[in-house]
Amino acid sequence: MIIENEDITLRAIEESDLELLREMINDPEIESMTGGYSYPVSTYQQRKWFESLANRSDELRLIIDIKEHGAIGTVMLTDIDWKNRTTQSHWKIANRIDVRCKGYGTRAVKALIKYAFNELNMHCVYCKVIEYNIASQKIVEKIGFKREGILRERIYKNGNYHDVIVWSILKDEFNE
Repeated sequence: MIIENEDITLRAIEESDLELLREMINDPEIESMTGGYSYPVSTYQQRKWFESLANRSDELRLIIDIKEHGAIGTVMLTDIDWKNRTTQSHWKIANRIDVRCKGYGTRAVKALIKYAFNELNMHCVYCKVIEYNIASQKIVEKIGFKREGILRERIYKNGNYHDVIVWSILKDEFNE
């Protein structure tokens, strides 16, 4: 499956992408901006994770591929609820100066959301963003997500608890 939007292609994760994904999960700056936590991941662990992806029907993980730069990150739909037609969105962009703050993240997430609504027939896409991750909040605002609420002190990072902001967009709102 390939999803295209302007100069961005969202495509299946290939074995050749594993090193980029391992670098991103092991990057402390990226880890600090995402929910949950991660431990250092080895090449062996990354390969085992990749092998486990084949049988998942409740998530979609794709590589963000840019004509000019190649693979630069990932977008995901997780917790896909086929009955209620809801899913959670996630994204990560590599920590490289040549790809950050260029609008790639916004265009990739928009392409993912469009696919979720128009091809998977989702009704609601939501995401959770740590309060200090301003870049991700700007992405969802540009796309039209609405701020739903705050999960108070839900994430523990760098010795402190932080709020998580819940955002969502409905199919009708996206297609306006």
